[in-house]
Parts: sequence; structure tokens; C-alpha cells
Amino acid sequence: MATILPAGTGDRVTAPALSTSASSTARFVLRRIGRTVLTIAISAVVLGILWNLAIVVLQANAFIAKTPADVFRWFFVDSELSRTTAAENRAHIAGLLGVTLWHAAIGFVFGVGGSLVVAVVFTLIRPVEFMFMPIAMLLRTVPLLAMAPVIYLVLGNGLVTAGFIGGVVVFFPLLVNLTLGFRSVSAQSVDLVRVYGGSRWTIMRKVAFPTALPYFFASMRIAVPGAITGAMLYEWLFTYEGLGAAITAAKSQSQYGEIWAIVVLITLVSIVLYTITTFVETAVLAKWGPNAGKATAS
Repeated sequence: MATILPAGTGDRVTAPALSTSASSTARFVLRRIGRTVLTIAISAVVLGILWNLAIVVLQANAFIAKTPADVFRWFFVDSELSRTTAAENRAHIAGLLGVTLWHAAIGFVFGVGGSLVVAVVFTLIRPVEFMFMPIAMLLRTVPLLAMAPVIYLVLGNGLVTAGFIGGVVVFFPLLVNLTLGFRSVSAQSVDLVRVYGGSRWTIMRKVAFPTALPYFFASMRIAVPGAITGAMLYEWLFTYEGLGAAITAAKSQSQYGEIWAIVVLITLVSIVLYTITTFVETAVLAKWGPNAGKATAS
């Protein structure tokens, strides 16, 4: 005789399993975050010590070479020898940072969006990849410093040029890795989707995109600092805005403390954005990656 379960019994059985899976994923993500933060803290201490030692050993000119303590004082300690207060220094550099991050965000969107579209086209239409991937790799070998004036002459000055220069830094690593990730789909997974009548686009959505997520985030960790580099290059060459232009202005006025402060600030911002990308990668791969649910068990 068949046994009839009361309504809602299935929900009561599966709820604990879902809760256990979610808590296991959360613990895995928190462990990764803790290890990353600890690694960054230790690295910062080591780099600070090496920075001081390098200045002492090389006997660098104290007027030009600044120590971590000098940078700290520029940000937080008022000096009678300075024309500006520490609060004014922070406000000034915060405004410049906002401009640079805006330019970097535009380049980042340009690069990620363009590489994703092109990688999908390359995967779905193989002849297009055979025709244009060698050209893309050839363009990648051209130094950005040599390519930037050409971009400026074609597009003029403005946000489009900022996005294009920043996007070039982001575009090529993502394009190569995404295309490789889409190609790494297992034949068994493709056959399974085709057996159930799935199209090539269904294979892309259901199989290729999850498989390519590790490749995507590996490139994103390079692309995020790269977008900032592209933005600062654009500012340094073509504008009077942002941190890139501020370095040129500070150098002309022998404000070396400001230059070192900008270098330290942009390095810290890049590390923070890199770390956030790592956190997002950990959470996304634990939930939707090709090995979702497996890593959390370790």
C-alpha cells in the first residue's frame, strides 16, 4: 500500500539540509576572508620594514625619499614647515582620488563589457576567433604608453578616451581567460544539455558561464588594479585632473611628500579593491562555481 505523506513534509525534511549547506558555505567564505586579511596585514608590515631599510641602506636623499612615518605625518600631522594642514591634505587628495576612481570605473566597465561580449562571440562562432584573436594578441604587445596618444588623436579628450585607455588594460586579460574558460567545458556536460534539446546558447548559459567563473575572477583580480593604472595614465598624459595629473603638478613644485602620499594611497586602494574582488570570488564560486559545495566541505 502506498504511503501518503502529509502536505509540507518534504519542506520540513529539506529545510535542515539547506540550512546546513548555507552555514557551511558561510563558514568557508569567512575562513577565506580571515586568511586574506591576515595575509595583507603581515605583508603591509613586512613591506613597511623593507621600505625603511631600503632608504637607510641606499642613503637616499631625505628631501626626495620619504619613509612611511613621513607619509603618515603628511596625512595626519600638522607641520609649521608645510603650507597646508593635514586636514587640507586629506581633503585635497580625497577629491583627486574620487576623480581617478571615476575614470577607472568607466574603463573597467568598458573593458569587462567588451571582453565578455567578444569572448561569447568567439566561443559561439569559431571562425571569428580564428580571424581576430591573433590581431587582439598583436595589439596586446603594443605598449599602452605608445597606444594612448593614438587613442587621444582619434577620440579626443573626454570620458570616452578615459574609458578606452582604461578598458584596454582590462580587456585583453579578460578576453583570453574568458575564452579559455568557455572552451574548458567538459564534453559530457555539453552532451547532456544537447540530449535534452538545449541550444548552443543554453550550453553557454547553463554550462559555459559557471565553468568560466574561476577564469573570470582570476582576470578580475588583475583588471581591477589595471583599470586604476589606465585611469592614472590618462590623467597624467591628457588632463589636469585626478591623481595622475597631481603627480606631475607635485613634481614640478618639489612636493615629494605629496607624491609619496599619492603612491601609498593608490596602492592601498588597489589592495582594498583586489581584496574585495577576492571576497566576491570566494562567495560566488562557493555558490555557483563549477565545484560549488565541494570546497565548503574541506
